[in-house]
Amino acid sequence: MKWLPVAVLVTLLAGCSSLRTAPSAPPIPELASSHLATVAALRNWRLTARIGVQRDNQGFSADLDWREQDGAFDLRLAAPLNGGTFALAGDADAVSLRAPKGEHYVADSAEALMQTHFGWALPVSGARHWIKGIPAPESTPTQEVRDAEGRWTDFAQDGWRVSIVDYTRVAGTSLPRKLFLNRDDMKVRLVIKAWERD
Repeated sequence: MKWLPVAVLVTLLAGCSSLRTAPSAPPIPELASSHLATVAALRNWRLTARIGVQRDNQGFSADLDWREQDGAFDLRLAAPLNGGTFALAGDADAVSLRAPKGEHYVADSAEALMQTHFGWALPVSGARHWIKGIPAPESTPTQEVRDAEGRWTDFAQDGWRVSIVDYTRVAGTSLPRKLFLNRDDMKVRLVIKAWERD
């Protein structure tokens, strides 16, 4: 019966060896850095979504078609009940808005045009990053919360709280499927139907 302790010892050593060589999950900061680099590199993309905006007791909903191409954006809002389509397009130099009846307006920023003609404004300069599930690079986010895969699920930036409720995978990359944007008395809900990316 002297072989029994040796066998037990061999088994235990084998177990310890397997424990030592088992791969460990990367820490969340490392995962977040990898996810940020991957998503930030996406400069050319398109999404279709349903957007809902609530401010005070007023609400607005529309179908959203948003395209980004090398820093230029083309954002179209199709209002329900034949309300027509508003086309907002621009780059770093200028932004234009075309209303359903053909009216054409130009301004320095998308926010200025939206505030004037919609009564509310989506911060396009930041939202073009938030909608991909990452903070904008121009300022430091706070109150950051990430999931086990290093993806942001909540953060605050430039007076807005961004909450990514659900993700989907697009060509191997995690991108938001549903997110909320909140600031003071304004709430924006986005449910993304489809993503396209180069």
